[in-house]
Amino acid sequence: MTDVINDPQPFRNNAPLQLDRAVGWDYFTAPGEVYERDGAYYLTSIEAIRFAHQHPEVFSSAKAFDSLGSPVPLIPIAIDPPQQIRYRRILDPMFAPRVVTPLEPELRRQVREIIEAFAAKGECEVIRDLGSLYPTGVILTLFGMPLKDRDTFIEWSEAIIETSGKNAASDMSQAQMEAAMNLFGYLQGYITEKRANPGNDSLSAVLALSGDDAWTDEEVLGLCFLFVIAGLDTVTAAISYLMYHLAIRPDLQRAIKETPDLGAKVIEEVLRLELPAPLTPRVTLSDTEVCGVKIPAGAFTFLVLGAANREDRPIPDDIDVENADRGHLTFGGGVHRCMGSHLARRELKLMLEEFLALIPEFSLAPGTQPVCKWPGGTLHLESVNLVWNTGAAQ
Repeated sequence: MTDVINDPQPFRNNAPLQLDRAVGWDYFTAPGEVYERDGAYYLTSIEAIRFAHQHPEVFSSAKAFDSLGSPVPLIPIAIDPPQQIRYRRILDPMFAPRVVTPLEPELRRQVREIIEAFAAKGECEVIRDLGSLYPTGVILTLFGMPLKDRDTFIEWSEAIIETSGKNAASDMSQAQMEAAMNLFGYLQGYITEKRANPGNDSLSAVLALSGDDAWTDEEVLGLCFLFVIAGLDTVTAAISYLMYHLAIRPDLQRAIKETPDLGAKVIEEVLRLELPAPLTPRVTLSDTEVCGVKIPAGAFTFLVLGAANREDRPIPDDIDVENADRGHLTFGGGVHRCMGSHLARRELKLMLEEFLALIPEFSLAPGTQPVCKWPGGTLHLESVNLVWNTGAAQ
């Protein structure tokens, strides 16, 4: 476990999530549905979390993200209603399936090219060779930026994401500050260019808004920056979890190849079990009561989605394709539900289809055991090493 000096949240950070998330979420549910530890309140049940989702006027997302010290507003996650409604009204249609679907041929081409680069080697490290490359290319494509900038973009974003579990921008190292400034400069350059020469992409669509709907450069920067810290690391983590679970379940690999529609159910179950963002922060704006527990105004609160996702399930701690359509809280809920959920699911679908088409049956490299990095801003595996027989027939 990472040592934490003057740790303000020892209860949270000591959760045993590194090897077995089932044990980790039991750790969070053991004290109850709603409780206080180290000055923070934890909501662990579906009932408690849905109450928070349904009452954004009490459970503020904006106040919770103030501690990041971002120089631009992280739109829309760090904006509360009613102002947040203006942004979601514009953004939600831009990330709907009907908008994502036309991108599918290009996104499929990109992930196929990435997988082809290591297919003949008989091995890969999922995060390095696939998980970080693909989501970054998707974001660049979505915003109409050149794929040639992918590696530099990854370098900047990884430095910034590393700070997401810290308390404020003042905790950032000099290198991380430089990465943030370089990324801001890069994004600002493209905003200026897109205003002058718009294209057929989401960034141009936002910049084309006029009148009362028009966005300032600061608002557009905030949207782009949010996608960096919330849309890259999370999809990278989801890819690594999915490939890990398939590596230890060759029966699932074979089943999906025989019945491709099964892939979507497996993806949903991995999303339910392995949340990259399993604790959603909120700050209460007024005194409230949840499941019989009083929470004072100004309380920092965690919605423990990872625990709630395993509640009231026939097979709570393993992939259960028979109940994959029951839904989960991985993408949040209420007014702050993840607007990129359709895109994330499409990325995982395309990646899985192309991987299984190009790679024979695979397994974990001998002597390796993927471990989650925790504590941190997100929950993700540090590495997933896969091997396969390059002479095997497809």
